Amino acid sequence: MSSKNITNRQQIARDLNKATGCGYQQALERVIDAAERNLLPPVLNAAGRAAAVRILTDLVKAEPAASPLLARDYLKALLSEFRLMGWGAGHHEPELEAFGLTSYAGPVAGLSLSVGRAGANDEGEELDPDDPEEADLTRPLYLMAMCPSGNTTVEDFEDGLADCSSEAVRTTARRLDTKLGETRLGRVRGAEEWSTTSCPICGDRYPEHHLLRNSRSAEPVCPACIFDGDQGYRTDLPYLAVELDRLLHDDLAAPAGWDAVAAVLALSCGPNLGARLDRELKKRGGWPFVMERWGEPLERSWIWLPPPAHRHEAFKDLGAGATVAALVDAVDRHDPTARATAKALCRESEVRWRDSLWPAAIAFAVAFTTQGFERDRHRTPFHVVHSLSDGLEQTMKPFAVTGDASNIEYGLEALLKHHLFPVLLGHSLDEEPDDPRRRYGAQDDDDRPAPSSADAHLSHGIDRAHQVAVVLGKIPFTPPGVPHWDGAAAIGADARGLGSTAPANDLCRAVRDEARQQAAEALYDLDGCDAVDAEQAWTRNGWWIPSDHAAHAVRQAQQFLGTKSRVLALWFGPGAQFPEPAQVCVDIIGVNAHSTGPRDVPWLQVSDGRSVFGLTLSDVALIRRAEPGDELTDVWLSDSSAGRENDTTVQETATSPDATDGAQPTLDELSLLTNQFLHLAGHRIGEGWKEVDAKAYAAHQRLEKALEAEYTGFLATGVKVWINLFDTAHPCPSGKTRALPAYALTGKPYEVEFNVHKHDPSCGCGQEYGFGEFSDRVCQLLIVLCLYGGLIEVHPMIHAADADDPDVREVELRDITWEVDGPDGYDFREVQRRVIRDMENADSSQNSDTNPTYVPPYMAAAGWYLPEGGTSMMFHGRRHEDETG
Repeated sequence: MSSKNITNRQQIARDLNKATGCGYQQALERVIDAAERNLLPPVLNAAGRAAAVRILTDLVKAEPAASPLLARDYLKALLSEFRLMGWGAGHHEPELEAFGLTSYAGPVAGLSLSVGRAGANDEGEELDPDDPEEADLTRPLYLMAMCPSGNTTVEDFEDGLADCSSEAVRTTARRLDTKLGETRLGRVRGAEEWSTTSCPICGDRYPEHHLLRNSRSAEPVCPACIFDGDQGYRTDLPYLAVELDRLLHDDLAAPAGWDAVAAVLALSCGPNLGARLDRELKKRGGWPFVMERWGEPLERSWIWLPPPAHRHEAFKDLGAGATVAALVDAVDRHDPTARATAKALCRESEVRWRDSLWPAAIAFAVAFTTQGFERDRHRTPFHVVHSLSDGLEQTMKPFAVTGDASNIEYGLEALLKHHLFPVLLGHSLDEEPDDPRRRYGAQDDDDRPAPSSADAHLSHGIDRAHQVAVVLGKIPFTPPGVPHWDGAAAIGADARGLGSTAPANDLCRAVRDEARQQAAEALYDLDGCDAVDAEQAWTRNGWWIPSDHAAHAVRQAQQFLGTKSRVLALWFGPGAQFPEPAQVCVDIIGVNAHSTGPRDVPWLQVSDGRSVFGLTLSDVALIRRAEPGDELTDVWLSDSSAGRENDTTVQETATSPDATDGAQPTLDELSLLTNQFLHLAGHRIGEGWKEVDAKAYAAHQRLEKALEAEYTGFLATGVKVWINLFDTAHPCPSGKTRALPAYALTGKPYEVEFNVHKHDPSCGCGQEYGFGEFSDRVCQLLIVLCLYGGLIEVHPMIHAADADDPDVREVELRDITWEVDGPDGYDFREVQRRVIRDMENADSSQNSDTNPTYVPPYMAAAGWYLPEGGTSMMFHGRRHEDETG
């Protein structure tokens, strides 16, 4: 028997799974791999299969055991998790110290992380925890995290793990981050009793050592006033840099604003600032160097954030603090137009834009918002706006601000006052609440809490641009809620568990935004702001731009798009595969809140008059009500339309020339698709995957036996499979996936066709039937069919020769159709069995059909129907387009 036979491989995989418990799918992959490497016995009878199982079991056992957990690997993984939260961690190789391998976790009060072996260093020696000659690698790793303290107002921050394997790395990182933030907030609030020294400029009270001088002769001030024009002395940057580094490194309760001061100076005072400061300090003697924030302000600065419940939505995924680069990235991702809005504001304020202005403004806004939350007795962060005049310009050479310092001062003032603070605080400068808690001298019985963003509201001018921006939710940094434009959301069953309707790509998003802007401005010009919303746009102008919020998009579609309504859709193709949108005229058949496939997403069922297919809402930029006389677009090529020379289809213009309708996959493509669909099913189903996989596998086994019963006794049998996968462009959530072939991205059920043929006994394989080049993938294909549901047709064609009379073969046509339930039940059932022995007389008693009125869904979608009184003996009847074409 040949080692390339599918039945033998399945049996070996089952036995290997029983022997090793590795799972059937992995076992089958091991069998296939071993066969390709010629590791299996040449003859796979019962003894050969048993030998194959022993060979593969030995290979599994011979695989190296898991290596011990190394300190460097653990520390690297932990620092990686911190970087995901915005920390500037892991820029240098860890150092070997008495505690073990030690690394600084970023520019945060000198926080150090040390990983060593338990009980391995009782003598205080510097032993490498990963060196088997210096440490016992079987002992567990421990973690110690610590912040130093240089004053008596705070204690050391310490945390860690006695055994690093007892907790997931991500859990450890987030726990440390949370505890660090809570520790800092507690210490800042606890420092209130030592806050007895007033800033000479603004009057806010701090612990004395929290006020710093900008030069040796100056008077100490707070971070909000360090750039104030009332400073009596010009800034000596080397001196101030050392003071800042000492305070921020040693004191976990240092005012958050000082980090922003350091970041703004580092961003503004010329290139290679860190190296230049080091050289100057060496000349002066004393403290010989400055922290790395001065040379790499974007990646090595640290800005504290408010607790998660009190911070802006843009920073929800960041830790207790973050680098300036992480803050800028978070803002740009949350609102891609924010930077453009800032540039426009600078132009209006006659301020020349410079790239460093944006990160500097964000650092200032976030840091002083944090400081305002932490020190709720101080004045609100807005008062820093009044202290930005002349201070930066007075920085002494050779460390002065490069270029025109007034551009930075006026730019920061404009961006903070009109752009960043109003959104982060929830109110403009003119609407700042008068809260006695922020006024020194308030009466003792006045216990009103500090204001929050919920206590304030945004006010806007009466001009059209601002009013439209409010309705569309485009005011920079406003919380990313549903804009007024979208109206109500869907309720009930249709509102539960909806997939995304957000634009599939940036171009689709841009088209939607521009369409909404035009529609909103046109409506505003008609009746003012009260008549500007999506419903008015559809009622008055016949425009619908699908909402980016799924529950609202579904409600809009259900309300606006009636059955059989004809529309013009600006469509980017299935999976947004078209490089540019195509306008298609289609009839709406139905609005679907849910779909089958790797992603459950809302979609529209539509018809182009020849075929029925789906438009996923995330692929649609705009839908317009069709005008009388608008003709349907021939979206997908059909046999009859392909012969009409003057017809142009979307498929011809928007897809590659090779992506013709009805193309069949190659073996490699089928392997890619089945593997990816099985993998994605695990993501889609989650924790219930094992139970579902078992049900689908059991259904596939029953389906295999039913299929075998049909092709047995025939020389050749055609098999066609349609799987209910309309969304094959879904990316893998856990990493990159290979691109799917273009023919799989049609929005139609996924189709595969293969043949089962009777083997010639002389071939020597010992198997009665073969499956052609797809033999290694038929098993996975049927499992995918059982997972997602669909249809399978079997067409046995020619009877094998009669043993008594080899020259006589019975001639008959058979069609057997099974519908496969998929997730509705993981089972299948026969819906039609048709046998035709008399080819000349459809009504002959020799012919039979268990379901004479049945038309397969794929044929019905292509326009086939049975005329009145007709039966499927007419081979599924007539086609609408043949009658009208």
